[in-house]
Amino acid sequence: MSVASAHRSELPVSSHAGAEFFCQQLQQLDPQVRQSGSRILIAGCGAGHEAALIQQLLDADIEAVDVENEFEESLRAWPRLNYQLASVCDLPFADGWFDAIFYHHVIEHVNDPAKSLVELSRVLKPGGWIFIGTPNRHRLVSSVGAHRQTQWQPTWRNKLNDNLNDWTARLRGRFRNEYGAHAGFSRQELSRLLQRDFGEQRWVTKAYLQHKYLNHRFAPAVSVIASAPLCQVGAPSIYVFARNVQHGRCNRS
Repeated sequence: MSVASAHRSELPVSSHAGAEFFCQQLQQLDPQVRQSGSRILIAGCGAGHEAALIQQLLDADIEAVDVENEFEESLRAWPRLNYQLASVCDLPFADGWFDAIFYHHVIEHVNDPAKSLVELSRVLKPGGWIFIGTPNRHRLVSSVGAHRQTQWQPTWRNKLNDNLNDWTARLRGRFRNEYGAHAGFSRQELSRLLQRDFGEQRWVTKAYLQHKYLNHRFAPAVSVIASAPLCQVGAPSIYVFARNVQHGRCNRS
């Protein structure tokens, strides 16, 4: 039995809706991504479960990077999945090396978000897609549908504390990423950051939330909350596919 097969049943697919959604949507945007030799960058991979799941679903060559060494030991031998310590602001890859990038709930933790997007644009092939998810800075509530994370349990107490912390930061005028708050970006803020190198933006917040809560008892309410104009304050996070418009020589040899 292969390493991938041995771990297939262990991958927590339900808690990584973002990775599953990314794979589904990317295959519609770029059908060639399933061709042999496609390269995907997981920019900010954490423990590595999303990277392994994406490799499995797309049958692609995966490079996973993070500034913290939390990659799960059992995944280090996963076929066609390479992990290394690296910053999204200074990546050890050639120009135009990747067919697509998964940048999911990472940009709000980066010291220089704009610089990270310039660097990600550099390593992404012209016309390639980046998927970005980040907390909605204009959200009314936080963490309602969050799953277990490396150092966080999805208890109601923790979710309540997250909302109290958010509103305390708002009242103090410090609800910004640079002040240490898990604030994220508004759609307008993120769109402006993307404009320089990612001119084509496909906002998929509603589609993502419908995917994540497809079989949830609150699915009808989620569809309403994720619709305009409620989405501006109702969606706890925002999601976008953006296409790389940079031009120049693409070195993928």
